[in-house]
Amino acid sequence: MLTLDANVQMSLENGLESMLKKYGAKNGGTGIAMDVNSGAIVAMASYPNYDLNDYGTIFDDALKTKLDTELAKIDAKRSTYESEEAYAEARSAAINSAVQSQWRNKCIDSTYEPGSTFKPITLATALEEGVVNMNTTFTCTGSIHVEGWGKAINCSKRAGHGTQTLAEAVQNSCNPAFMQIGQRLGIEKFYEYFQAFGLTEPTNIDLNGEGVSTVWPLNTMTGVDLAVGSFGQRFTVTPIQMITAASAAVNGGYLMQPYIVKQVIDPNGDVVSTTEPVVKRQVISEEISEQMRGMLEMVVKEGSGKQAGVPGYRIGGKTGTS
Repeated sequence: MLTLDANVQMSLENGLESMLKKYGAKNGGTGIAMDVNSGAIVAMASYPNYDLNDYGTIFDDALKTKLDTELAKIDAKRSTYESEEAYAEARSAAINSAVQSQWRNKCIDSTYEPGSTFKPITLATALEEGVVNMNTTFTCTGSIHVEGWGKAINCSKRAGHGTQTLAEAVQNSCNPAFMQIGQRLGIEKFYEYFQAFGLTEPTNIDLNGEGVSTVWPLNTMTGVDLAVGSFGQRFTVTPIQMITAASAAVNGGYLMQPYIVKQVIDPNGDVVSTTEPVVKRQVISEEISEQMRGMLEMVVKEGSGKQAGVPGYRIGGKTGTS
């Protein structure tokens, strides 16, 4: 028995399909819904998808075009193969590679730059360490210079946000403010929490093929890495790593073990095993996590995430591009 909710799963798949068709994302899309308090996966999907009843057929047009190009190259070199068997094996290998690619679960095996969706991790770290508080203010002129980088690093609002409170900086998703937060933390403290939030190791979810982040080693991390890392760039994580870390920022501070198998039941209907939620560690305090929920709720109410609002529900969130 899985933890998946069929209704949420269907909504996620339909939403991914409609958004990717609307915006034409070349590399597809992924989505995960997780119970932040337990780590249970409520929905998980990658798109483009394929027909589970016809899993050997390529359904992704881009992948199909890539395969056709590869097969055309093999056909053009047919006379150079030692035998017809070798030629057939080359074609078969290309087809199998495309099929395997179609089966990939990008939610767990692919990495990406999280961009501003990482900012809650920087924020939670800074609040926990006391280098910022709700009374802290920042001045954004539209860009900031960092030692070791020859040009300005810009905010999304080139004119600048002016003077803003911490909550406003989060609502505005202001890069210069978060670079200043990163500078207050310093490299070692930033990296300590980056690890504590589980972003340097696999989550060990109960699915095959999990990938892992690509990050700087601590001993080579620079001030420039710290600056851009504070707003989620110049490193990559898997979607499952990111949602697990984000959940820890808002669930009371607890890094949970994600899982998708709820129970194992034998042929007689008897329960063989039941998965219980596992807390790996507490990363931030419950008090700081409560502050995080409040500020992320304001992102949806007043800030860059207004489109995520749903009447009658309290929703927190964080927008991001990278």
